[in-house]
Amino acid sequence: MSASASTAYLLVVHGSRDPRPGQAMERLAHFVRSQEAGLWMTGTRAKDRSDSRRSAPARLASGDASLLLRRSTSLDGSKPGPETPVLGASGLYRARISLPDTVNGPLVGTACLETEALPLHRQIVEFSRRACAAGAQRIRLVPLFLLAGVHVMDDIPAEVEQARQALPGVTLEVCPHLGSHPGIKGLLRQKLQSTANKTPILLAHGSRRPGGNDAICALAQALGGAAAFWAVDPSLESQVIHYMQTGVQRVAILPYFLFAGTTTDAITHLTEELAERFPKLGFHLLPPLGPSPELARLVIDLATGQVPTKAQQAPIPMQRVAFRHATHSSSMVS
Repeated sequence: MSASASTAYLLVVHGSRDPRPGQAMERLAHFVRSQEAGLWMTGTRAKDRSDSRRSAPARLASGDASLLLRRSTSLDGSKPGPETPVLGASGLYRARISLPDTVNGPLVGTACLETEALPLHRQIVEFSRRACAAGAQRIRLVPLFLLAGVHVMDDIPAEVEQARQALPGVTLEVCPHLGSHPGIKGLLRQKLQSTANKTPILLAHGSRRPGGNDAICALAQALGGAAAFWAVDPSLESQVIHYMQTGVQRVAILPYFLFAGTTTDAITHLTEELAERFPKLGFHLLPPLGPSPELARLVIDLATGQVPTKAQQAPIPMQRVAFRHATHSSSMVS
């Protein structure tokens, strides 16, 4: 299946009251849509180039779903304010980030499972109605979750089912969650390249669902390290102590989270505390995945149903980025 104007894509995230994840999500959504990034491979590239030269009214009149209608009112009927999500000519359902109106390609929007004024099923309905008005006939939802926990297995399917009842005649499809993409391992390997002499700890949120953490443990093992979890055992502290007892001298902590936010802030503080408690152990704390064209490529694979097999996976070039806490420079090594 390839991207087409008849299909719109809704990226679903957990949501946070911290503004940083929302801003990062909009950047990722822009990477997903951006024709300049060369991420969308369709059979109508020539037509897309031709359409991109046409005026916005002409494209809308032709039913091109790559052009969206700007919202004239907010979801509750009031006029939109600076924080109100809008559908702009860029084709992005957005809240804060201003994007150019020259981007051409399928319609991509974002929605949150939690922390929004509207429940997810209402967000799906609003997005779907505007997408259909712009020519889309099918909506594919991509859960941007790294774990197959309760949100992926129960909450999102339940919200989608509620949305279906309000959208007769509209096809709603739920894609596999982001963490299921085999390319995730490649992104993590690239991040760990700058820490080759350190033992990795993959720190994920963790799920209480039976078997929900098995994939994370397997992923951590494939990366040559062990898994730790923020919400369940084994904790980061327990894994650090375990490594110390086995003679490890340096560890690289890789937060398995999409974006920086309150949780990654807490991870930073905890890492600093551990570095102070265990001065003989070197700590290297890496950033979370973050928005990037490489991550967007994985999202596109899932959205279009074109996830490559392991044999087809090609190395993903990615800038080596890491940061070091200067607060305890004597015990934090880079």
